[in-house]
Amino acid sequence: MEISNRLKNQHLLWRAAFGPMAENAASLESVSQKSLWDLLQKTSAAEPVKIEVAKNSFGEMNNEVKTLDDVQKTLKDPEQRKKLRQLSRDGLKELNISWLEEMINSKAQLREKMSLFWHGHFACRVVNIYFQQNLLHTIRTHALGNFGDILKAVSKSPAMLQFLNNQQNKKSSPNENFAREVMELFTMGRGNYTEQDVKEAARAFTGWGFNVQGEFVSRPFQHDKGSKTILGKTGNFSGDDVLNILLEQEQTALHITRKLYRYLVNENADEEKVTWLAKRFFNNQYNIGKLLEDIFTSDWFYSEKNIGTRIKSPVELLAGIRRLLPLQLDN
Repeated sequence: MEISNRLKNQHLLWRAAFGPMAENAASLESVSQKSLWDLLQKTSAAEPVKIEVAKNSFGEMNNEVKTLDDVQKTLKDPEQRKKLRQLSRDGLKELNISWLEEMINSKAQLREKMSLFWHGHFACRVVNIYFQQNLLHTIRTHALGNFGDILKAVSKSPAMLQFLNNQQNKKSSPNENFAREVMELFTMGRGNYTEQDVKEAARAFTGWGFNVQGEFVSRPFQHDKGSKTILGKTGNFSGDDVLNILLEQEQTALHITRKLYRYLVNENADEEKVTWLAKRFFNNQYNIGKLLEDIFTSDWFYSEKNIGTRIKSPVELLAGIRRLLPLQLDN
């Protein structure tokens, strides 16, 4: 089957964005894929404006709340707990709707599409809307930058530290949850490290936490300063050292590239192409933009076997319908 220029452009817009807008659909007949890709990059170059729907929830509840101990005392009051849950529910609804509107209407389509990918990759769920709001901004800010930067920023976000229990990770009783997920989900993938690596990495992350203002804090008196051996390296490693060691592994580049290939190209990953892309990703110091360019400017991306084969998620489908069919939704 001969693939038309329009179909190739629609394919690019559905994978690198949320589909064509009604008003520019006619231009897809003539514009080249290279020109369209350049436009997607240009319109997503600026830093995003933060979607801010809530202030610090604890501060809204009680001006006397200064520390996490104060929070625990405050939450013993059933009425305060109820108020906080309602604030969070209302805030999460507003955050979801506001971000969906960005996906539909923002010119920065590439950034928002990649933000949706990283939002799934760094899966996180906490009650505090203020923490979730800040995590989303971190993801949108780094979505097209450097994977090492987004990994480190997300790893130090209060939302992720709370979700993966690192607030409780202390030298006297290491909690392995955060260290395990960083290796299994965020970097190397399951089967590429040992249980001992997890235990030693957990010791390196001891002391990482956050304060009630939603700021990352490193608590030296809670940090295990002893020698640790992780993935064959030995030293008095900190949490930052562990993340750097993980980034030094070519397996990390391979795991991320394969996941991106399945998201952007085809669920049935072509391992030869994934390996080639991953090597370039690693050699380019995890430059996300260059990896995307390798994918979206290749001839094979536009082959028949990759077009119309990916089932859209509900968010992608709804955003795409809203872009192609201008609708005003009252509710």
